[in-house]
Amino acid sequence: MSRYGPVAIVAVLAAILVAVVMAVVAVFVAGPRDVALPSASPTPTPATPTPSASASPPPTASAPAGDRYVSALLGYSLELPPPWHRSSCMGVVTQQSATPGGEVFVPVSVRDEASTDIGSRYPTLAATAEANPQGLTPRQWAEDQSRSGGTAGQRIEDVTYAGRPAARKTLAGTPLASFEPVDTYYVANAGRMYVVRPDVKAPPEAATLQTMVRIIASFRFLTEAEQAAARAALPTAPPPRTPEQVADGVAAAFAAKDAAALGGFLSACVFTAGENAGGSSVSREKYLDDLRAAFAAGLVVTVRPRPLDGDRASGNLSVASTWTDPRDPKGPLDRKLMLRAGDNGRWELQGTVERYR
Repeated sequence: MSRYGPVAIVAVLAAILVAVVMAVVAVFVAGPRDVALPSASPTPTPATPTPSASASPPPTASAPAGDRYVSALLGYSLELPPPWHRSSCMGVVTQQSATPGGEVFVPVSVRDEASTDIGSRYPTLAATAEANPQGLTPRQWAEDQSRSGGTAGQRIEDVTYAGRPAARKTLAGTPLASFEPVDTYYVANAGRMYVVRPDVKAPPEAATLQTMVRIIASFRFLTEAEQAAARAALPTAPPPRTPEQVADGVAAAFAAKDAAALGGFLSACVFTAGENAGGSSVSREKYLDDLRAAFAAGLVVTVRPRPLDGDRASGNLSVASTWTDPRDPKGPLDRKLMLRAGDNGRWELQGTVERYR
């Protein structure tokens, strides 16, 4: 299995290994060695953002063909042409979260989601919402570098976005222009400031760029009735599950080399990290595929389901395990299996932390 680079991701396991966990939830794995690793809504009338002379083509009123994603808790919708979808490995909100923060959309299949400490290898689009108790205007928010960052040469202008006053940040003429050819939008709604921000890392293909621009243009706020209907349609959270049940189930699955059984205890995105170092993550599907290959090559994982270490109240615990891979010349490897309390008190295995040897 391969080594992992540093991770910078959404905070998840803060109470157990803050240095590792806060940087591990949105990263991806490289191969079986680290597989201890794996892993109908209304459409309001479009309001075209006011065009400007920027490095990126201004969003147009026409949205791409595709499904309209509805964020029941954040109160907006947008068109996502396949394969774009809300990421399971990036973002800080689930549809069951009581305190929404943001969502990230990606143009790859669920299985192929991947990211490292510097982000993903493919473009992403984030929609975030933050409380705005001071009632800042979109321009004030965009100009506040402590909130939105800043780059010499950037331009902030007043526009109309999602049918209401907004601000647009353009990086044309800045060193980052070639890496962020799509503009960022700021718009207020219901006491929060929404930021729709692209992240492309490198100039994307023209078709991808145009798709991102059109997705951004399709952003709409839900009416109160639409949001209430969307909330009512949210799926029921799975029943609670104790960390002891997860630890015992994971131990039995590893002992039987049963990847399918293990999948029932895994989070949608699974990380692998180094203790006091970095890590990476993969989708549950990729993690399990890599794990099957590792089992076939002779990997043996012994889990010690007790004791449970960590702070149960924080929703973060761990159990010890030893990974013995005949392909590894260094011999057995100790890993902590990181357990986290998910929605509705349902615990799950979210990843592993590798101890130095």
